[in-house]
Amino acid sequence: MRTPNPAGITGLRATHIKAAARRDRMLMLVAIAHTLLTLLGAASEASGLDKYLKANTSNKRTLWLYRQGLYWYACIPTMREEWLVRLMNAYECILRQERLFNEWLAMQ
Repeated sequence: MRTPNPAGITGLRATHIKAAARRDRMLMLVAIAHTLLTLLGAASEASGLDKYLKANTSNKRTLWLYRQGLYWYACIPTMREEWLVRLMNAYECILRQERLFNEWLAMQ
């Protein structure tokens, strides 16, 4: 069985970045953005907003937390204020629980 090429999975095969340090910084930013979106998806579940993304016949998660985070991030500009407050309060709570972001963002 062939082992997949990580460059093919991440889409890096189509890119040409000469400086390894620049590539590493870009990948770090991608990893941070992916994590923040995943945590936003977890906040949607914690706040109960995930029920608006599921079929009414399903009791379990139908979208990855990352996909939920992408959806809610795109909705932020036009979201109802009460939903936004619920989502952001849950998001803040989750970020405070994550030690890395707590230290990085210097949250007190």
